[in-house]
This record gives sequence, structure tokens and C-alpha cells, in this order.
Amino acid sequence: MKSINHYAYKAGLDLKSLALNFASALLFVLPLAMYFYPEFIQKEIAVVVMSFVVAVLVPPMGWMRPHPYSDMPGNLPYPRKKD
Repeated sequence: MKSINHYAYKAGLDLKSLALNFASALLFVLPLAMYFYPEFIQKEIAVVVMSFVVAVLVPPMGWMRPHPYSDMPGNLPYPRKKD
């Protein structure tokens, strides 16, 4: 039987992680955009809010998505019941 450490965990390569990382990057760039382009403040805020809405709505997809039959404890969608 292989140990849990045998599996190569490639975090951040699924769509949900990429969407959240992109939305977070936009959030950090927002103050600069608001300073340099004050005439577009409402549109800049709307872009950041919509990017977070999209990031929340994207389902966790990819080969490491959480599923109940995983051997990796950190990859479970909910805590496993102790037998």
C-alpha cells in the first residue's frame, strides 16, 4: 500500500484555484487602478466583484477535486466519520 506522501499534490492547477487566484490578484490591483484611473472606479469595482462571483460559482474540477473516497485526508469534502 502506498503512503499518502507518495501522491504528488499539485495545488492551484484546477479551475477553482485559478479563478480565486485571479480574483485575489485583481483585488490587490484595485487600489492602484482606482488611483490612476479615478473616472472608472465603478467599473473597476464591478470587475473585481464579478471576478469573485465567478470564482465562487466555478465548481471544484480537476483530478484532485474533493471526493468522499479519497485516501488523502485533506482531499475530503467533509470530515470522515471515525469507525
